[in-house]
Amino acid sequence: MEWLAGARVALTPRPVPRRDAVLEVAMLGHCPGRVRLARLHDLTAALEDMRAAGLNAQVDALLAGEPAELYHRPIPLRASAEFHDIFPDAAAAGTGYASLLAGQGAWLAQAVDDFFANGGEKLWVVRVPEEEGQRGFLPADDSLLHAEALRGIATVLAIPSVAVLALPDLERLQIPARLPDFSRVRLDNPDPCFLPCGETLSDGHRERRNPGEIPHAPDPAPLESLLREILAFVARNRPDVQCLLTLPLAYSGELDSPVADPAALKTLAAIRDHGSGSLLRHGQFLFPYLRGPRFALRSPVGVVAGQQSAVARQAGPWRSMAARPLTTDALPYPRLCVAETLRLRDEPGIGVLQYRSGRVSLDDERLVVPALPPADSANSPGPGRFDPFRSAEAMRFLGYLRRQLQRLGEQLVFRADHRDPRPRLLLDQFFRSLHAQGALRGRLPEDAYRVTESQPGEGMMLFEIMVAPALPIDRLFLTFTNLDGEWQAEVAGG
Repeated sequence: MEWLAGARVALTPRPVPRRDAVLEVAMLGHCPGRVRLARLHDLTAALEDMRAAGLNAQVDALLAGEPAELYHRPIPLRASAEFHDIFPDAAAAGTGYASLLAGQGAWLAQAVDDFFANGGEKLWVVRVPEEEGQRGFLPADDSLLHAEALRGIATVLAIPSVAVLALPDLERLQIPARLPDFSRVRLDNPDPCFLPCGETLSDGHRERRNPGEIPHAPDPAPLESLLREILAFVARNRPDVQCLLTLPLAYSGELDSPVADPAALKTLAAIRDHGSGSLLRHGQFLFPYLRGPRFALRSPVGVVAGQQSAVARQAGPWRSMAARPLTTDALPYPRLCVAETLRLRDEPGIGVLQYRSGRVSLDDERLVVPALPPADSANSPGPGRFDPFRSAEAMRFLGYLRRQLQRLGEQLVFRADHRDPRPRLLLDQFFRSLHAQGALRGRLPEDAYRVTESQPGEGMMLFEIMVAPALPIDRLFLTFTNLDGEWQAEVAGG
């Protein structure tokens, strides 16, 4: 207690109570340079979060000073300053992989800054060894049971509260090292003339690169195998998680610039149309990348995930962050025209970043396939029947429901008798609150959900729940009609 104003005012400082994040995000990437393990030891709140997530053995190892490199160890952060305090060189040090477009710097540091600048609350960061390449991001086992043996995305999928997964440096490794940029303007050579010895001949328009400037680098891994391995693992172990992925780039000789890789678009169509399309509902694909005065090229997953977290806190995880201004000093690269934006949005279903009216925003949170269980989408009575559910916010809402019901079941398993009416009352209260907030559609709560209780065996209780999620408004149709000189307007959503 501190006394102020001549002992007339007593000041008792208290810590701000911590709140649970509605949408927790995990990022895996490269952190070159030093690791200050002592700074992590000082973040007692982060260590408590790790213990609460079931990582007691890892916390004990960190406090004992091992492993000092922090590879494959999920660390919860509440601010970008905490990241830079632990990894002070991650934003400036070079990596082993360099490319003409992306340079030599890692992308994780910028993605962390973008996440918190756009309102993100809680971020789990995992440092991946650079020498492992793309394999460092992939799981080493098919299970989440052995915590000490987890690698890659498995390290964060074992945390029950994680809802969104991003892999910025995996996207960096998938950009071909010698993929050219926009062709630079080349001026005509000047007429020969005598110049003083100190005169420079460089006009800033001719691109001169040393042959050894970009060392030999391995080719990107096949996109189809990466997608199948990542999304299949997510579908088996954490079907409530959504993975943010940016389409790879290719060079178009016709446009003389980088474009979305046509082979990647064909890969998405092939996975969707050949029996395993349900895997794609766990992936939200984005395009293009970001480019600004402070960096050559970066992934947009940081700004998108941060805005998703902020919107989930403000309005609920069932709300979309599309069309909201994103906090960034970069611009989409390469720029897309309206026709290209609509083409990617409708087929195969890509969220496109665009620059309009002086701000960067996401055109639409689009999915390649409907955010529904495979059995429901496979039994569609007609083409396009479930197109309104090709929305990432619908997938996030279903994942949120799964996590909330799982948490409720874990709380009641040792507290309630199978004849106790409280579980049913809690379920009714939960779904009525969702209906009141607009997450479920229906004029009355009874129209929005249905809970059926049964007892299949002695000492057992079973709840079957059917919900009607609110359909996102994909398009607005404005109709103006002139009837006998009187104008009438109608608005309809689609």
